Amino acid sequence: MIDQYRVRQMSRMAMLESEVGKNVIKICSYRRADYVIMQIIKGFFLGTVCFAAILTLVFCFLWDDLNTFFADAQYMEYARQILMGYIVFMAVYLVICALAAIHRYNRYGELRNQYLRYLNSLGRSYEADRRRHRRKRKK
Repeated sequence: MIDQYRVRQMSRMAMLESEVGKNVIKICSYRRADYVIMQIIKGFFLGTVCFAAILTLVFCFLWDDLNTFFADAQYMEYARQILMGYIVFMAVYLVICALAAIHRYNRYGELRNQYLRYLNSLGRSYEADRRRHRRKRKK
């Protein structure tokens, strides 16, 4: 006879597995601090690429104005302004990356804990069945 409780537990576990899949195992294998640091480092490189792309697009868009503007320009002042823009952009971007990583880690940790509760509950159900069958055999 099919145990409806077990079927429900297995269905819940399957839904959790299909929802997040390997990401839960992958993310929860790290400590939270390690995962956040890894995401910040990845965010640093991606943020630098994004800033360079934005800067390139701005230069392409304003090319005609920039030719006349740079004719009598103070390059060190512009370099400082670009550097300050980069620092502000990266600071905001890395804070967002860290907050997103913390949120993702906590969410996946909760899903992992829920999955483990279902798995333990299912294991206890099977163990209870084994005990009942052993008792019947002994009688």
